Amino acid sequence: MKPRLAWEFCGRTDPGCVRSNNEDNFLIYEEVGLLAVADGMGGHNSGEVASGLAISTIKDFAARMLAGDKQLVPQAGPAGLSARGRQLAYFLESANTIIFEKGRAFPKDAGMGTTVVAVLVDDRTLTVAHVGDSRLYLFRNGALTQLTEDHSLVGDQLRRGLIPAEAAAQSVLQNILTRALGAEAGVKVDVSEFPVLPEDVVLLATDGLSKMVPDEQVARVLGAEPFVGRAAEVLVELARKAGGLDNVTVVCGRLGRRERGPGILGKVSEFFKR
Repeated sequence: MKPRLAWEFCGRTDPGCVRSNNEDNFLIYEEVGLLAVADGMGGHNSGEVASGLAISTIKDFAARMLAGDKQLVPQAGPAGLSARGRQLAYFLESANTIIFEKGRAFPKDAGMGTTVVAVLVDDRTLTVAHVGDSRLYLFRNGALTQLTEDHSLVGDQLRRGLIPAEAAAQSVLQNILTRALGAEAGVKVDVSEFPVLPEDVVLLATDGLSKMVPDEQVARVLGAEPFVGRAAEVLVELARKAGGLDNVTVVCGRLGRRERGPGILGKVSEFFKR
């Protein structure tokens, strides 16, 4: 009998070495194969509020639309999207509305927002939706590929060929986003789909990792660590050792061939969440 492909997931978040509070949040909803990472922004504790709302809203809608015997698929949405693509886009658009309206209702939360990258996986395909500069990477056969494009001023300059990659990595303008959940009443969500293969690794990360740890070093860690829990732990520690200037959050998933007991992966992810 051909062994069933199964994902192993783990997440880790850390405030870093400079900031006292952590405005990042992450989600591992193993039952439906949903992962998400969010990096909040705003005064007081509003960044934490925004990222928390994004994650809780995405999970709530996923529970309603994906977890039952009959899946619900929005009829509206950008042309050409698959059912899963429309579902993910709808989750993020709904989170945007909730964050935006809360910011309008409560003066202390005015102007808050968050990045988000969310992924639905099965044993053949991954579907990604994102807004902002939190990233999704795919590690395959020793090579690390960024599957999302940063919605930032520097990202736009890089795509237009206005600055080289080396200058982009050092730019003081990296934190200026061109899109974020909650910033406006409506939001454009980028959605893409990619095939997956056995032993593929997906990595969702906030910019607390990408600005501290070069892609080459991330690739070495993912290639050297067979267990995603250990890989997540090492990546966070590398970001801290590099200065830990921002909150850092990573979620790793590896597609393997072993059957896994129910509930184990969720317990592992909680163990590594600080």
